[in-house]
Amino acid sequence: MVRHDAIVIGAGLNGLVAAASLARGGLDVLVLDRAAAAGGLSAEYEIVPGFRVPRYTLGSGGLPARIVAGLDLPRHGLRFVRAEGGVSFFPDGAYHAAYRDGVVHRREIARFSRRDADAWTRYRRDMLRAARGLAPLLGGPVRAPVKGFFAGLRARLDLADRIAAIAPEDLADMVRFSTLPLSEFLDSYFESPVVKAHLASAALMRGTLGPSTPTGAFRLVVPWLAETGDAMGGAPETLLPYGGPAALTGALLAVIAAHGGQVRMEAEVTDILMKDRKVRGVVLANGEEIGAGAILSSLDVKRSFLSLFQWRDLPEGLVERVGRVRMKGVTAKVNLALDGLPDFPSLPHGCPSLAGGFRLAGYIPQMERTFSDWRHRIPPRDPLVEVLIPSLHDATLAPAGKQVLSALVQFVPDALHEGAWSGERRDALGDLVIARLAEVSPGIEKLVLAREVLLPNDLEGEIGLTGGDIAYGETTLDQMFMNRPFPGMGSAETPLGNFYLCSPSAHPGPLVPGGAGANAAAHLLERRKGGR
Repeated sequence: MVRHDAIVIGAGLNGLVAAASLARGGLDVLVLDRAAAAGGLSAEYEIVPGFRVPRYTLGSGGLPARIVAGLDLPRHGLRFVRAEGGVSFFPDGAYHAAYRDGVVHRREIARFSRRDADAWTRYRRDMLRAARGLAPLLGGPVRAPVKGFFAGLRARLDLADRIAAIAPEDLADMVRFSTLPLSEFLDSYFESPVVKAHLASAALMRGTLGPSTPTGAFRLVVPWLAETGDAMGGAPETLLPYGGPAALTGALLAVIAAHGGQVRMEAEVTDILMKDRKVRGVVLANGEEIGAGAILSSLDVKRSFLSLFQWRDLPEGLVERVGRVRMKGVTAKVNLALDGLPDFPSLPHGCPSLAGGFRLAGYIPQMERTFSDWRHRIPPRDPLVEVLIPSLHDATLAPAGKQVLSALVQFVPDALHEGAWSGERRDALGDLVIARLAEVSPGIEKLVLAREVLLPNDLEGEIGLTGGDIAYGETTLDQMFMNRPFPGMGSAETPLGNFYLCSPSAHPGPLVPGGAGANAAAHLLERRKGGR
C-alpha cells in the first residue's frame, strides 16, 4: 500500500490551504477530490465558451494577509484588486454607494441624513473595535477539551488568556453584538432607512438570521474583520483575486507542487481505514487503498463523519452530535453571460463603487418578509440579491466587449413546504432575478446570452455539500468558536486519532477564508514537531 504523511480529502479553498501549509512544512501530502477540477465552491465554470465565472460563489474575497504571506502566494502569481465597497439599489430608485475614502463616504451618507453622516465615525470606530476584539478568537485554533482532564484545562486556560487580552470596552461591545438583533443595533446609530438597509443587506447575506433575530448584530462585524485604519475612514473595501477565484486556486496548487505535494482529481474517497480508533488510510471508489499518517477532511462535518466512516467504528454519541449540527441551504446562484456592459442610469457615470459589486435590497421590513418566506420554506417573492460583474476589473473572464455576471440570491430554501423545486420553479426564480436586475439596469434582459440557475440541492448533488449550505453549518453563535462544529469538539482535532477537520465546519467557520485549513495544518505540524 502506498503511504503518505498526510492525505487531504477535498480540493476546495481550505483543503488546498491545509495541503500547501503541510507541504511547506516538509510533509509528503496527497490531495484527493472526486471532481474533475480543483476549487470546490470556488471552481471556475464556462457558462458558454469564453465566459468564465465562479460557479457556486460570488467571486469576491481573498485570504488573510498572514496566510498569503505564510504561503508566499504572490511568488506564485497571486494578485488582488482592491475595489470600492459596492452599491445598494432600492425599489424606489434610491441607491447608496460605498467608498473607502472617509470624506467621500460621509458625503454620500449626507445625501440621506446629515446626522447619519456624523454618526458614521462612531459606527466605524465601534466596528473596528469589535473586529479587533474578535481577532484573538478568530486568528488561530480554539483548543477544545477533546479528551482528558489536562487537555480540557489547557483548552480553558488558552481561551481564558485570549478573552483576558480583550480590552474591557471591546468586551462590552461583544456582549452587545451577541445579544441584539441587527435592526435594533443599527437603530442606535442611524435614522435613514437607506443607510440602515445598506448595512443590513451586507450582513444578512449567506446567513440564516433575519433583521429582527436576536444575536444578529454579530454579523455586522464580518465585513470589518480585515479592515485597517482609524475611525475617520470609509466603508470596508472589496477584495477581488485578479483572474477570479481560479487564480487563487491556481496559486495554492502551485505551492503544493513546488514542495513535492500531489493532487489527484476524479479520485473519490468512499471509506476511511481504521485501527484502534485511529485512521490509517483511505479507500477510493475504484477500490484503491492509500495509507496515511494523518487524514484531513475539508468536507462538511456531516459528510466527514457520516459518509466516510462505518458508524459502528465511531465513538459512542458522536453520530448523534454530528446529526444535531444545523446545516440549511439559504442561497441560490445565478450566472449570466452578457453581450455587453449593463447600464445603470441612476448611478453617476463611471461610479467606481460598482466594481465592488451591488445588492438589490429592499428596506428592512421587506427583508424581514423575505426571511419569513425562507423560514416557511416558500420560494422567495422578493429576494435579496448580491451581484458582482467580475469582468469589470478582469477583462480576461469574457470575450472583448462582453461581460459575465455572478449573483447570489439570499433566503432560498433548500426544500419547499409545498411541492419540489421543479424546472418551472427554477426558471421562475431566474426570471425574477433578471426582472429585479432590469429595474436598476433597463434592457439588461436583452444582453443575456446564457444563464444558469443553481439551487441549494444542486450544490449538494454536485459537490457534496449537505443541504447546499455554503457556510458549512449555520454561523449562529451557538455553533461558533468552541461550539463549532459542536460542543465538545471546537477545533481541527477530532475524537478519532490522526483525523482532522479542515473545512469551514470547524473553527473559525467561513468568517476567515482559509482559516480552518490553516488551523488544521498548524495543529498537525505542531504535533509532529512535538513527536506526538
